[in-house]
Amino acid sequence: MKRRHLLTLLPAALLVPSGLLLPAYATRAETEFERYKRQQQAGVDNLKRDWQRYRSNYRQAYRSYQRKVSAIWASPELSGKTQWVEYGNDLKTKRVVDFERNEVRLSFTNIDGARLSEKRIRAEFEKVIAATIGKSYQHDPVLGDAAGKQAPTSADSVTQIAADDINRLLEQAKQQQETTRKGDVITVTIPLNADAVPQRAQGYLPAVKAAARKWNVPVPLVLAIMQTESAFNPMARSHIPAFGLMQIVPGSAGRDASKHAYGRERLLSGSELFQPETNIELGCAYLNLLDTRYLKAITNPRSRQFCTIAAYNTGAGNVARAFSGNTSVSAAAKRINAMTPTQVYAHLRQNLKYEEARNYIYKVTQAMPAYQA
Repeated sequence: MKRRHLLTLLPAALLVPSGLLLPAYATRAETEFERYKRQQQAGVDNLKRDWQRYRSNYRQAYRSYQRKVSAIWASPELSGKTQWVEYGNDLKTKRVVDFERNEVRLSFTNIDGARLSEKRIRAEFEKVIAATIGKSYQHDPVLGDAAGKQAPTSADSVTQIAADDINRLLEQAKQQQETTRKGDVITVTIPLNADAVPQRAQGYLPAVKAAARKWNVPVPLVLAIMQTESAFNPMARSHIPAFGLMQIVPGSAGRDASKHAYGRERLLSGSELFQPETNIELGCAYLNLLDTRYLKAITNPRSRQFCTIAAYNTGAGNVARAFSGNTSVSAAAKRINAMTPTQVYAHLRQNLKYEEARNYIYKVTQAMPAYQA
């Protein structure tokens, strides 16, 4: 047999020089699908790493600012889900809008009570009323350091308190003085209008209606979730962190919702999520995703809505675990579909793993009827 014929019959691996013997699959070119999958996985891994840095930077900035505030205040307060807190430049003046308790608190430390004039109180209250989402974000030392330097463009009022109400609201103000280990503190509490919550809901209704119509979710459900998540505090944030009216977590729901809404999975910045229209749109997109994809095996619409509410707080996997003991939604759906909606609700209230989730479904379902009109 001639040499060239012999070479054509030898296995490819035997033709590799000694020490360079390769497995057969290593000589095969990567297919287009394999390359796509590899790139997709690399993108997911990058997003996970970016989210870890994002979360770490946010928590570090939060703790750093908390230490600064603690040096002056015995009971430091920072912004949370249902209250917005802003300090003066010297940190000795504190302005708090408590959306859940429906009141504004102005606190002054290390100040002679005789110097706390009505003019000073009015000036601080006017700062609260004049605050916009964009300016509040820009001046927030935690958000500016960790959630994106570029501020939201929204010029919407944080509180939606009308300037015409200043005099009437100040007439109801009450002062209280206490002595703390950091010094004397005077707090002026100003109760807001009794109908402030529905007024705030009304302010966001156009954006809610537009997003709810686009993503085919009920308007009362969206408003009830906003009330439960943030009490309509547009500057809401949590330690996770989650941001904005519907408390979107950038590293989980935010990624899913951005892919569903925009066709591309993204790690959204705080400046984006504090834009009310964007936050509401992504919250509605995520509700639609839960309803039409993650929980679609649940056949009864009412049962599926109860599970969607719970999943918005704790994830579809934890909802499934409450019924089947594991995160398989398809396994859980078989049990759910054999139950009435009333039984599904009762089961969730009793068997969801976390107390917060058990309370969450109660709060949302209790809030919904008020928004039916």
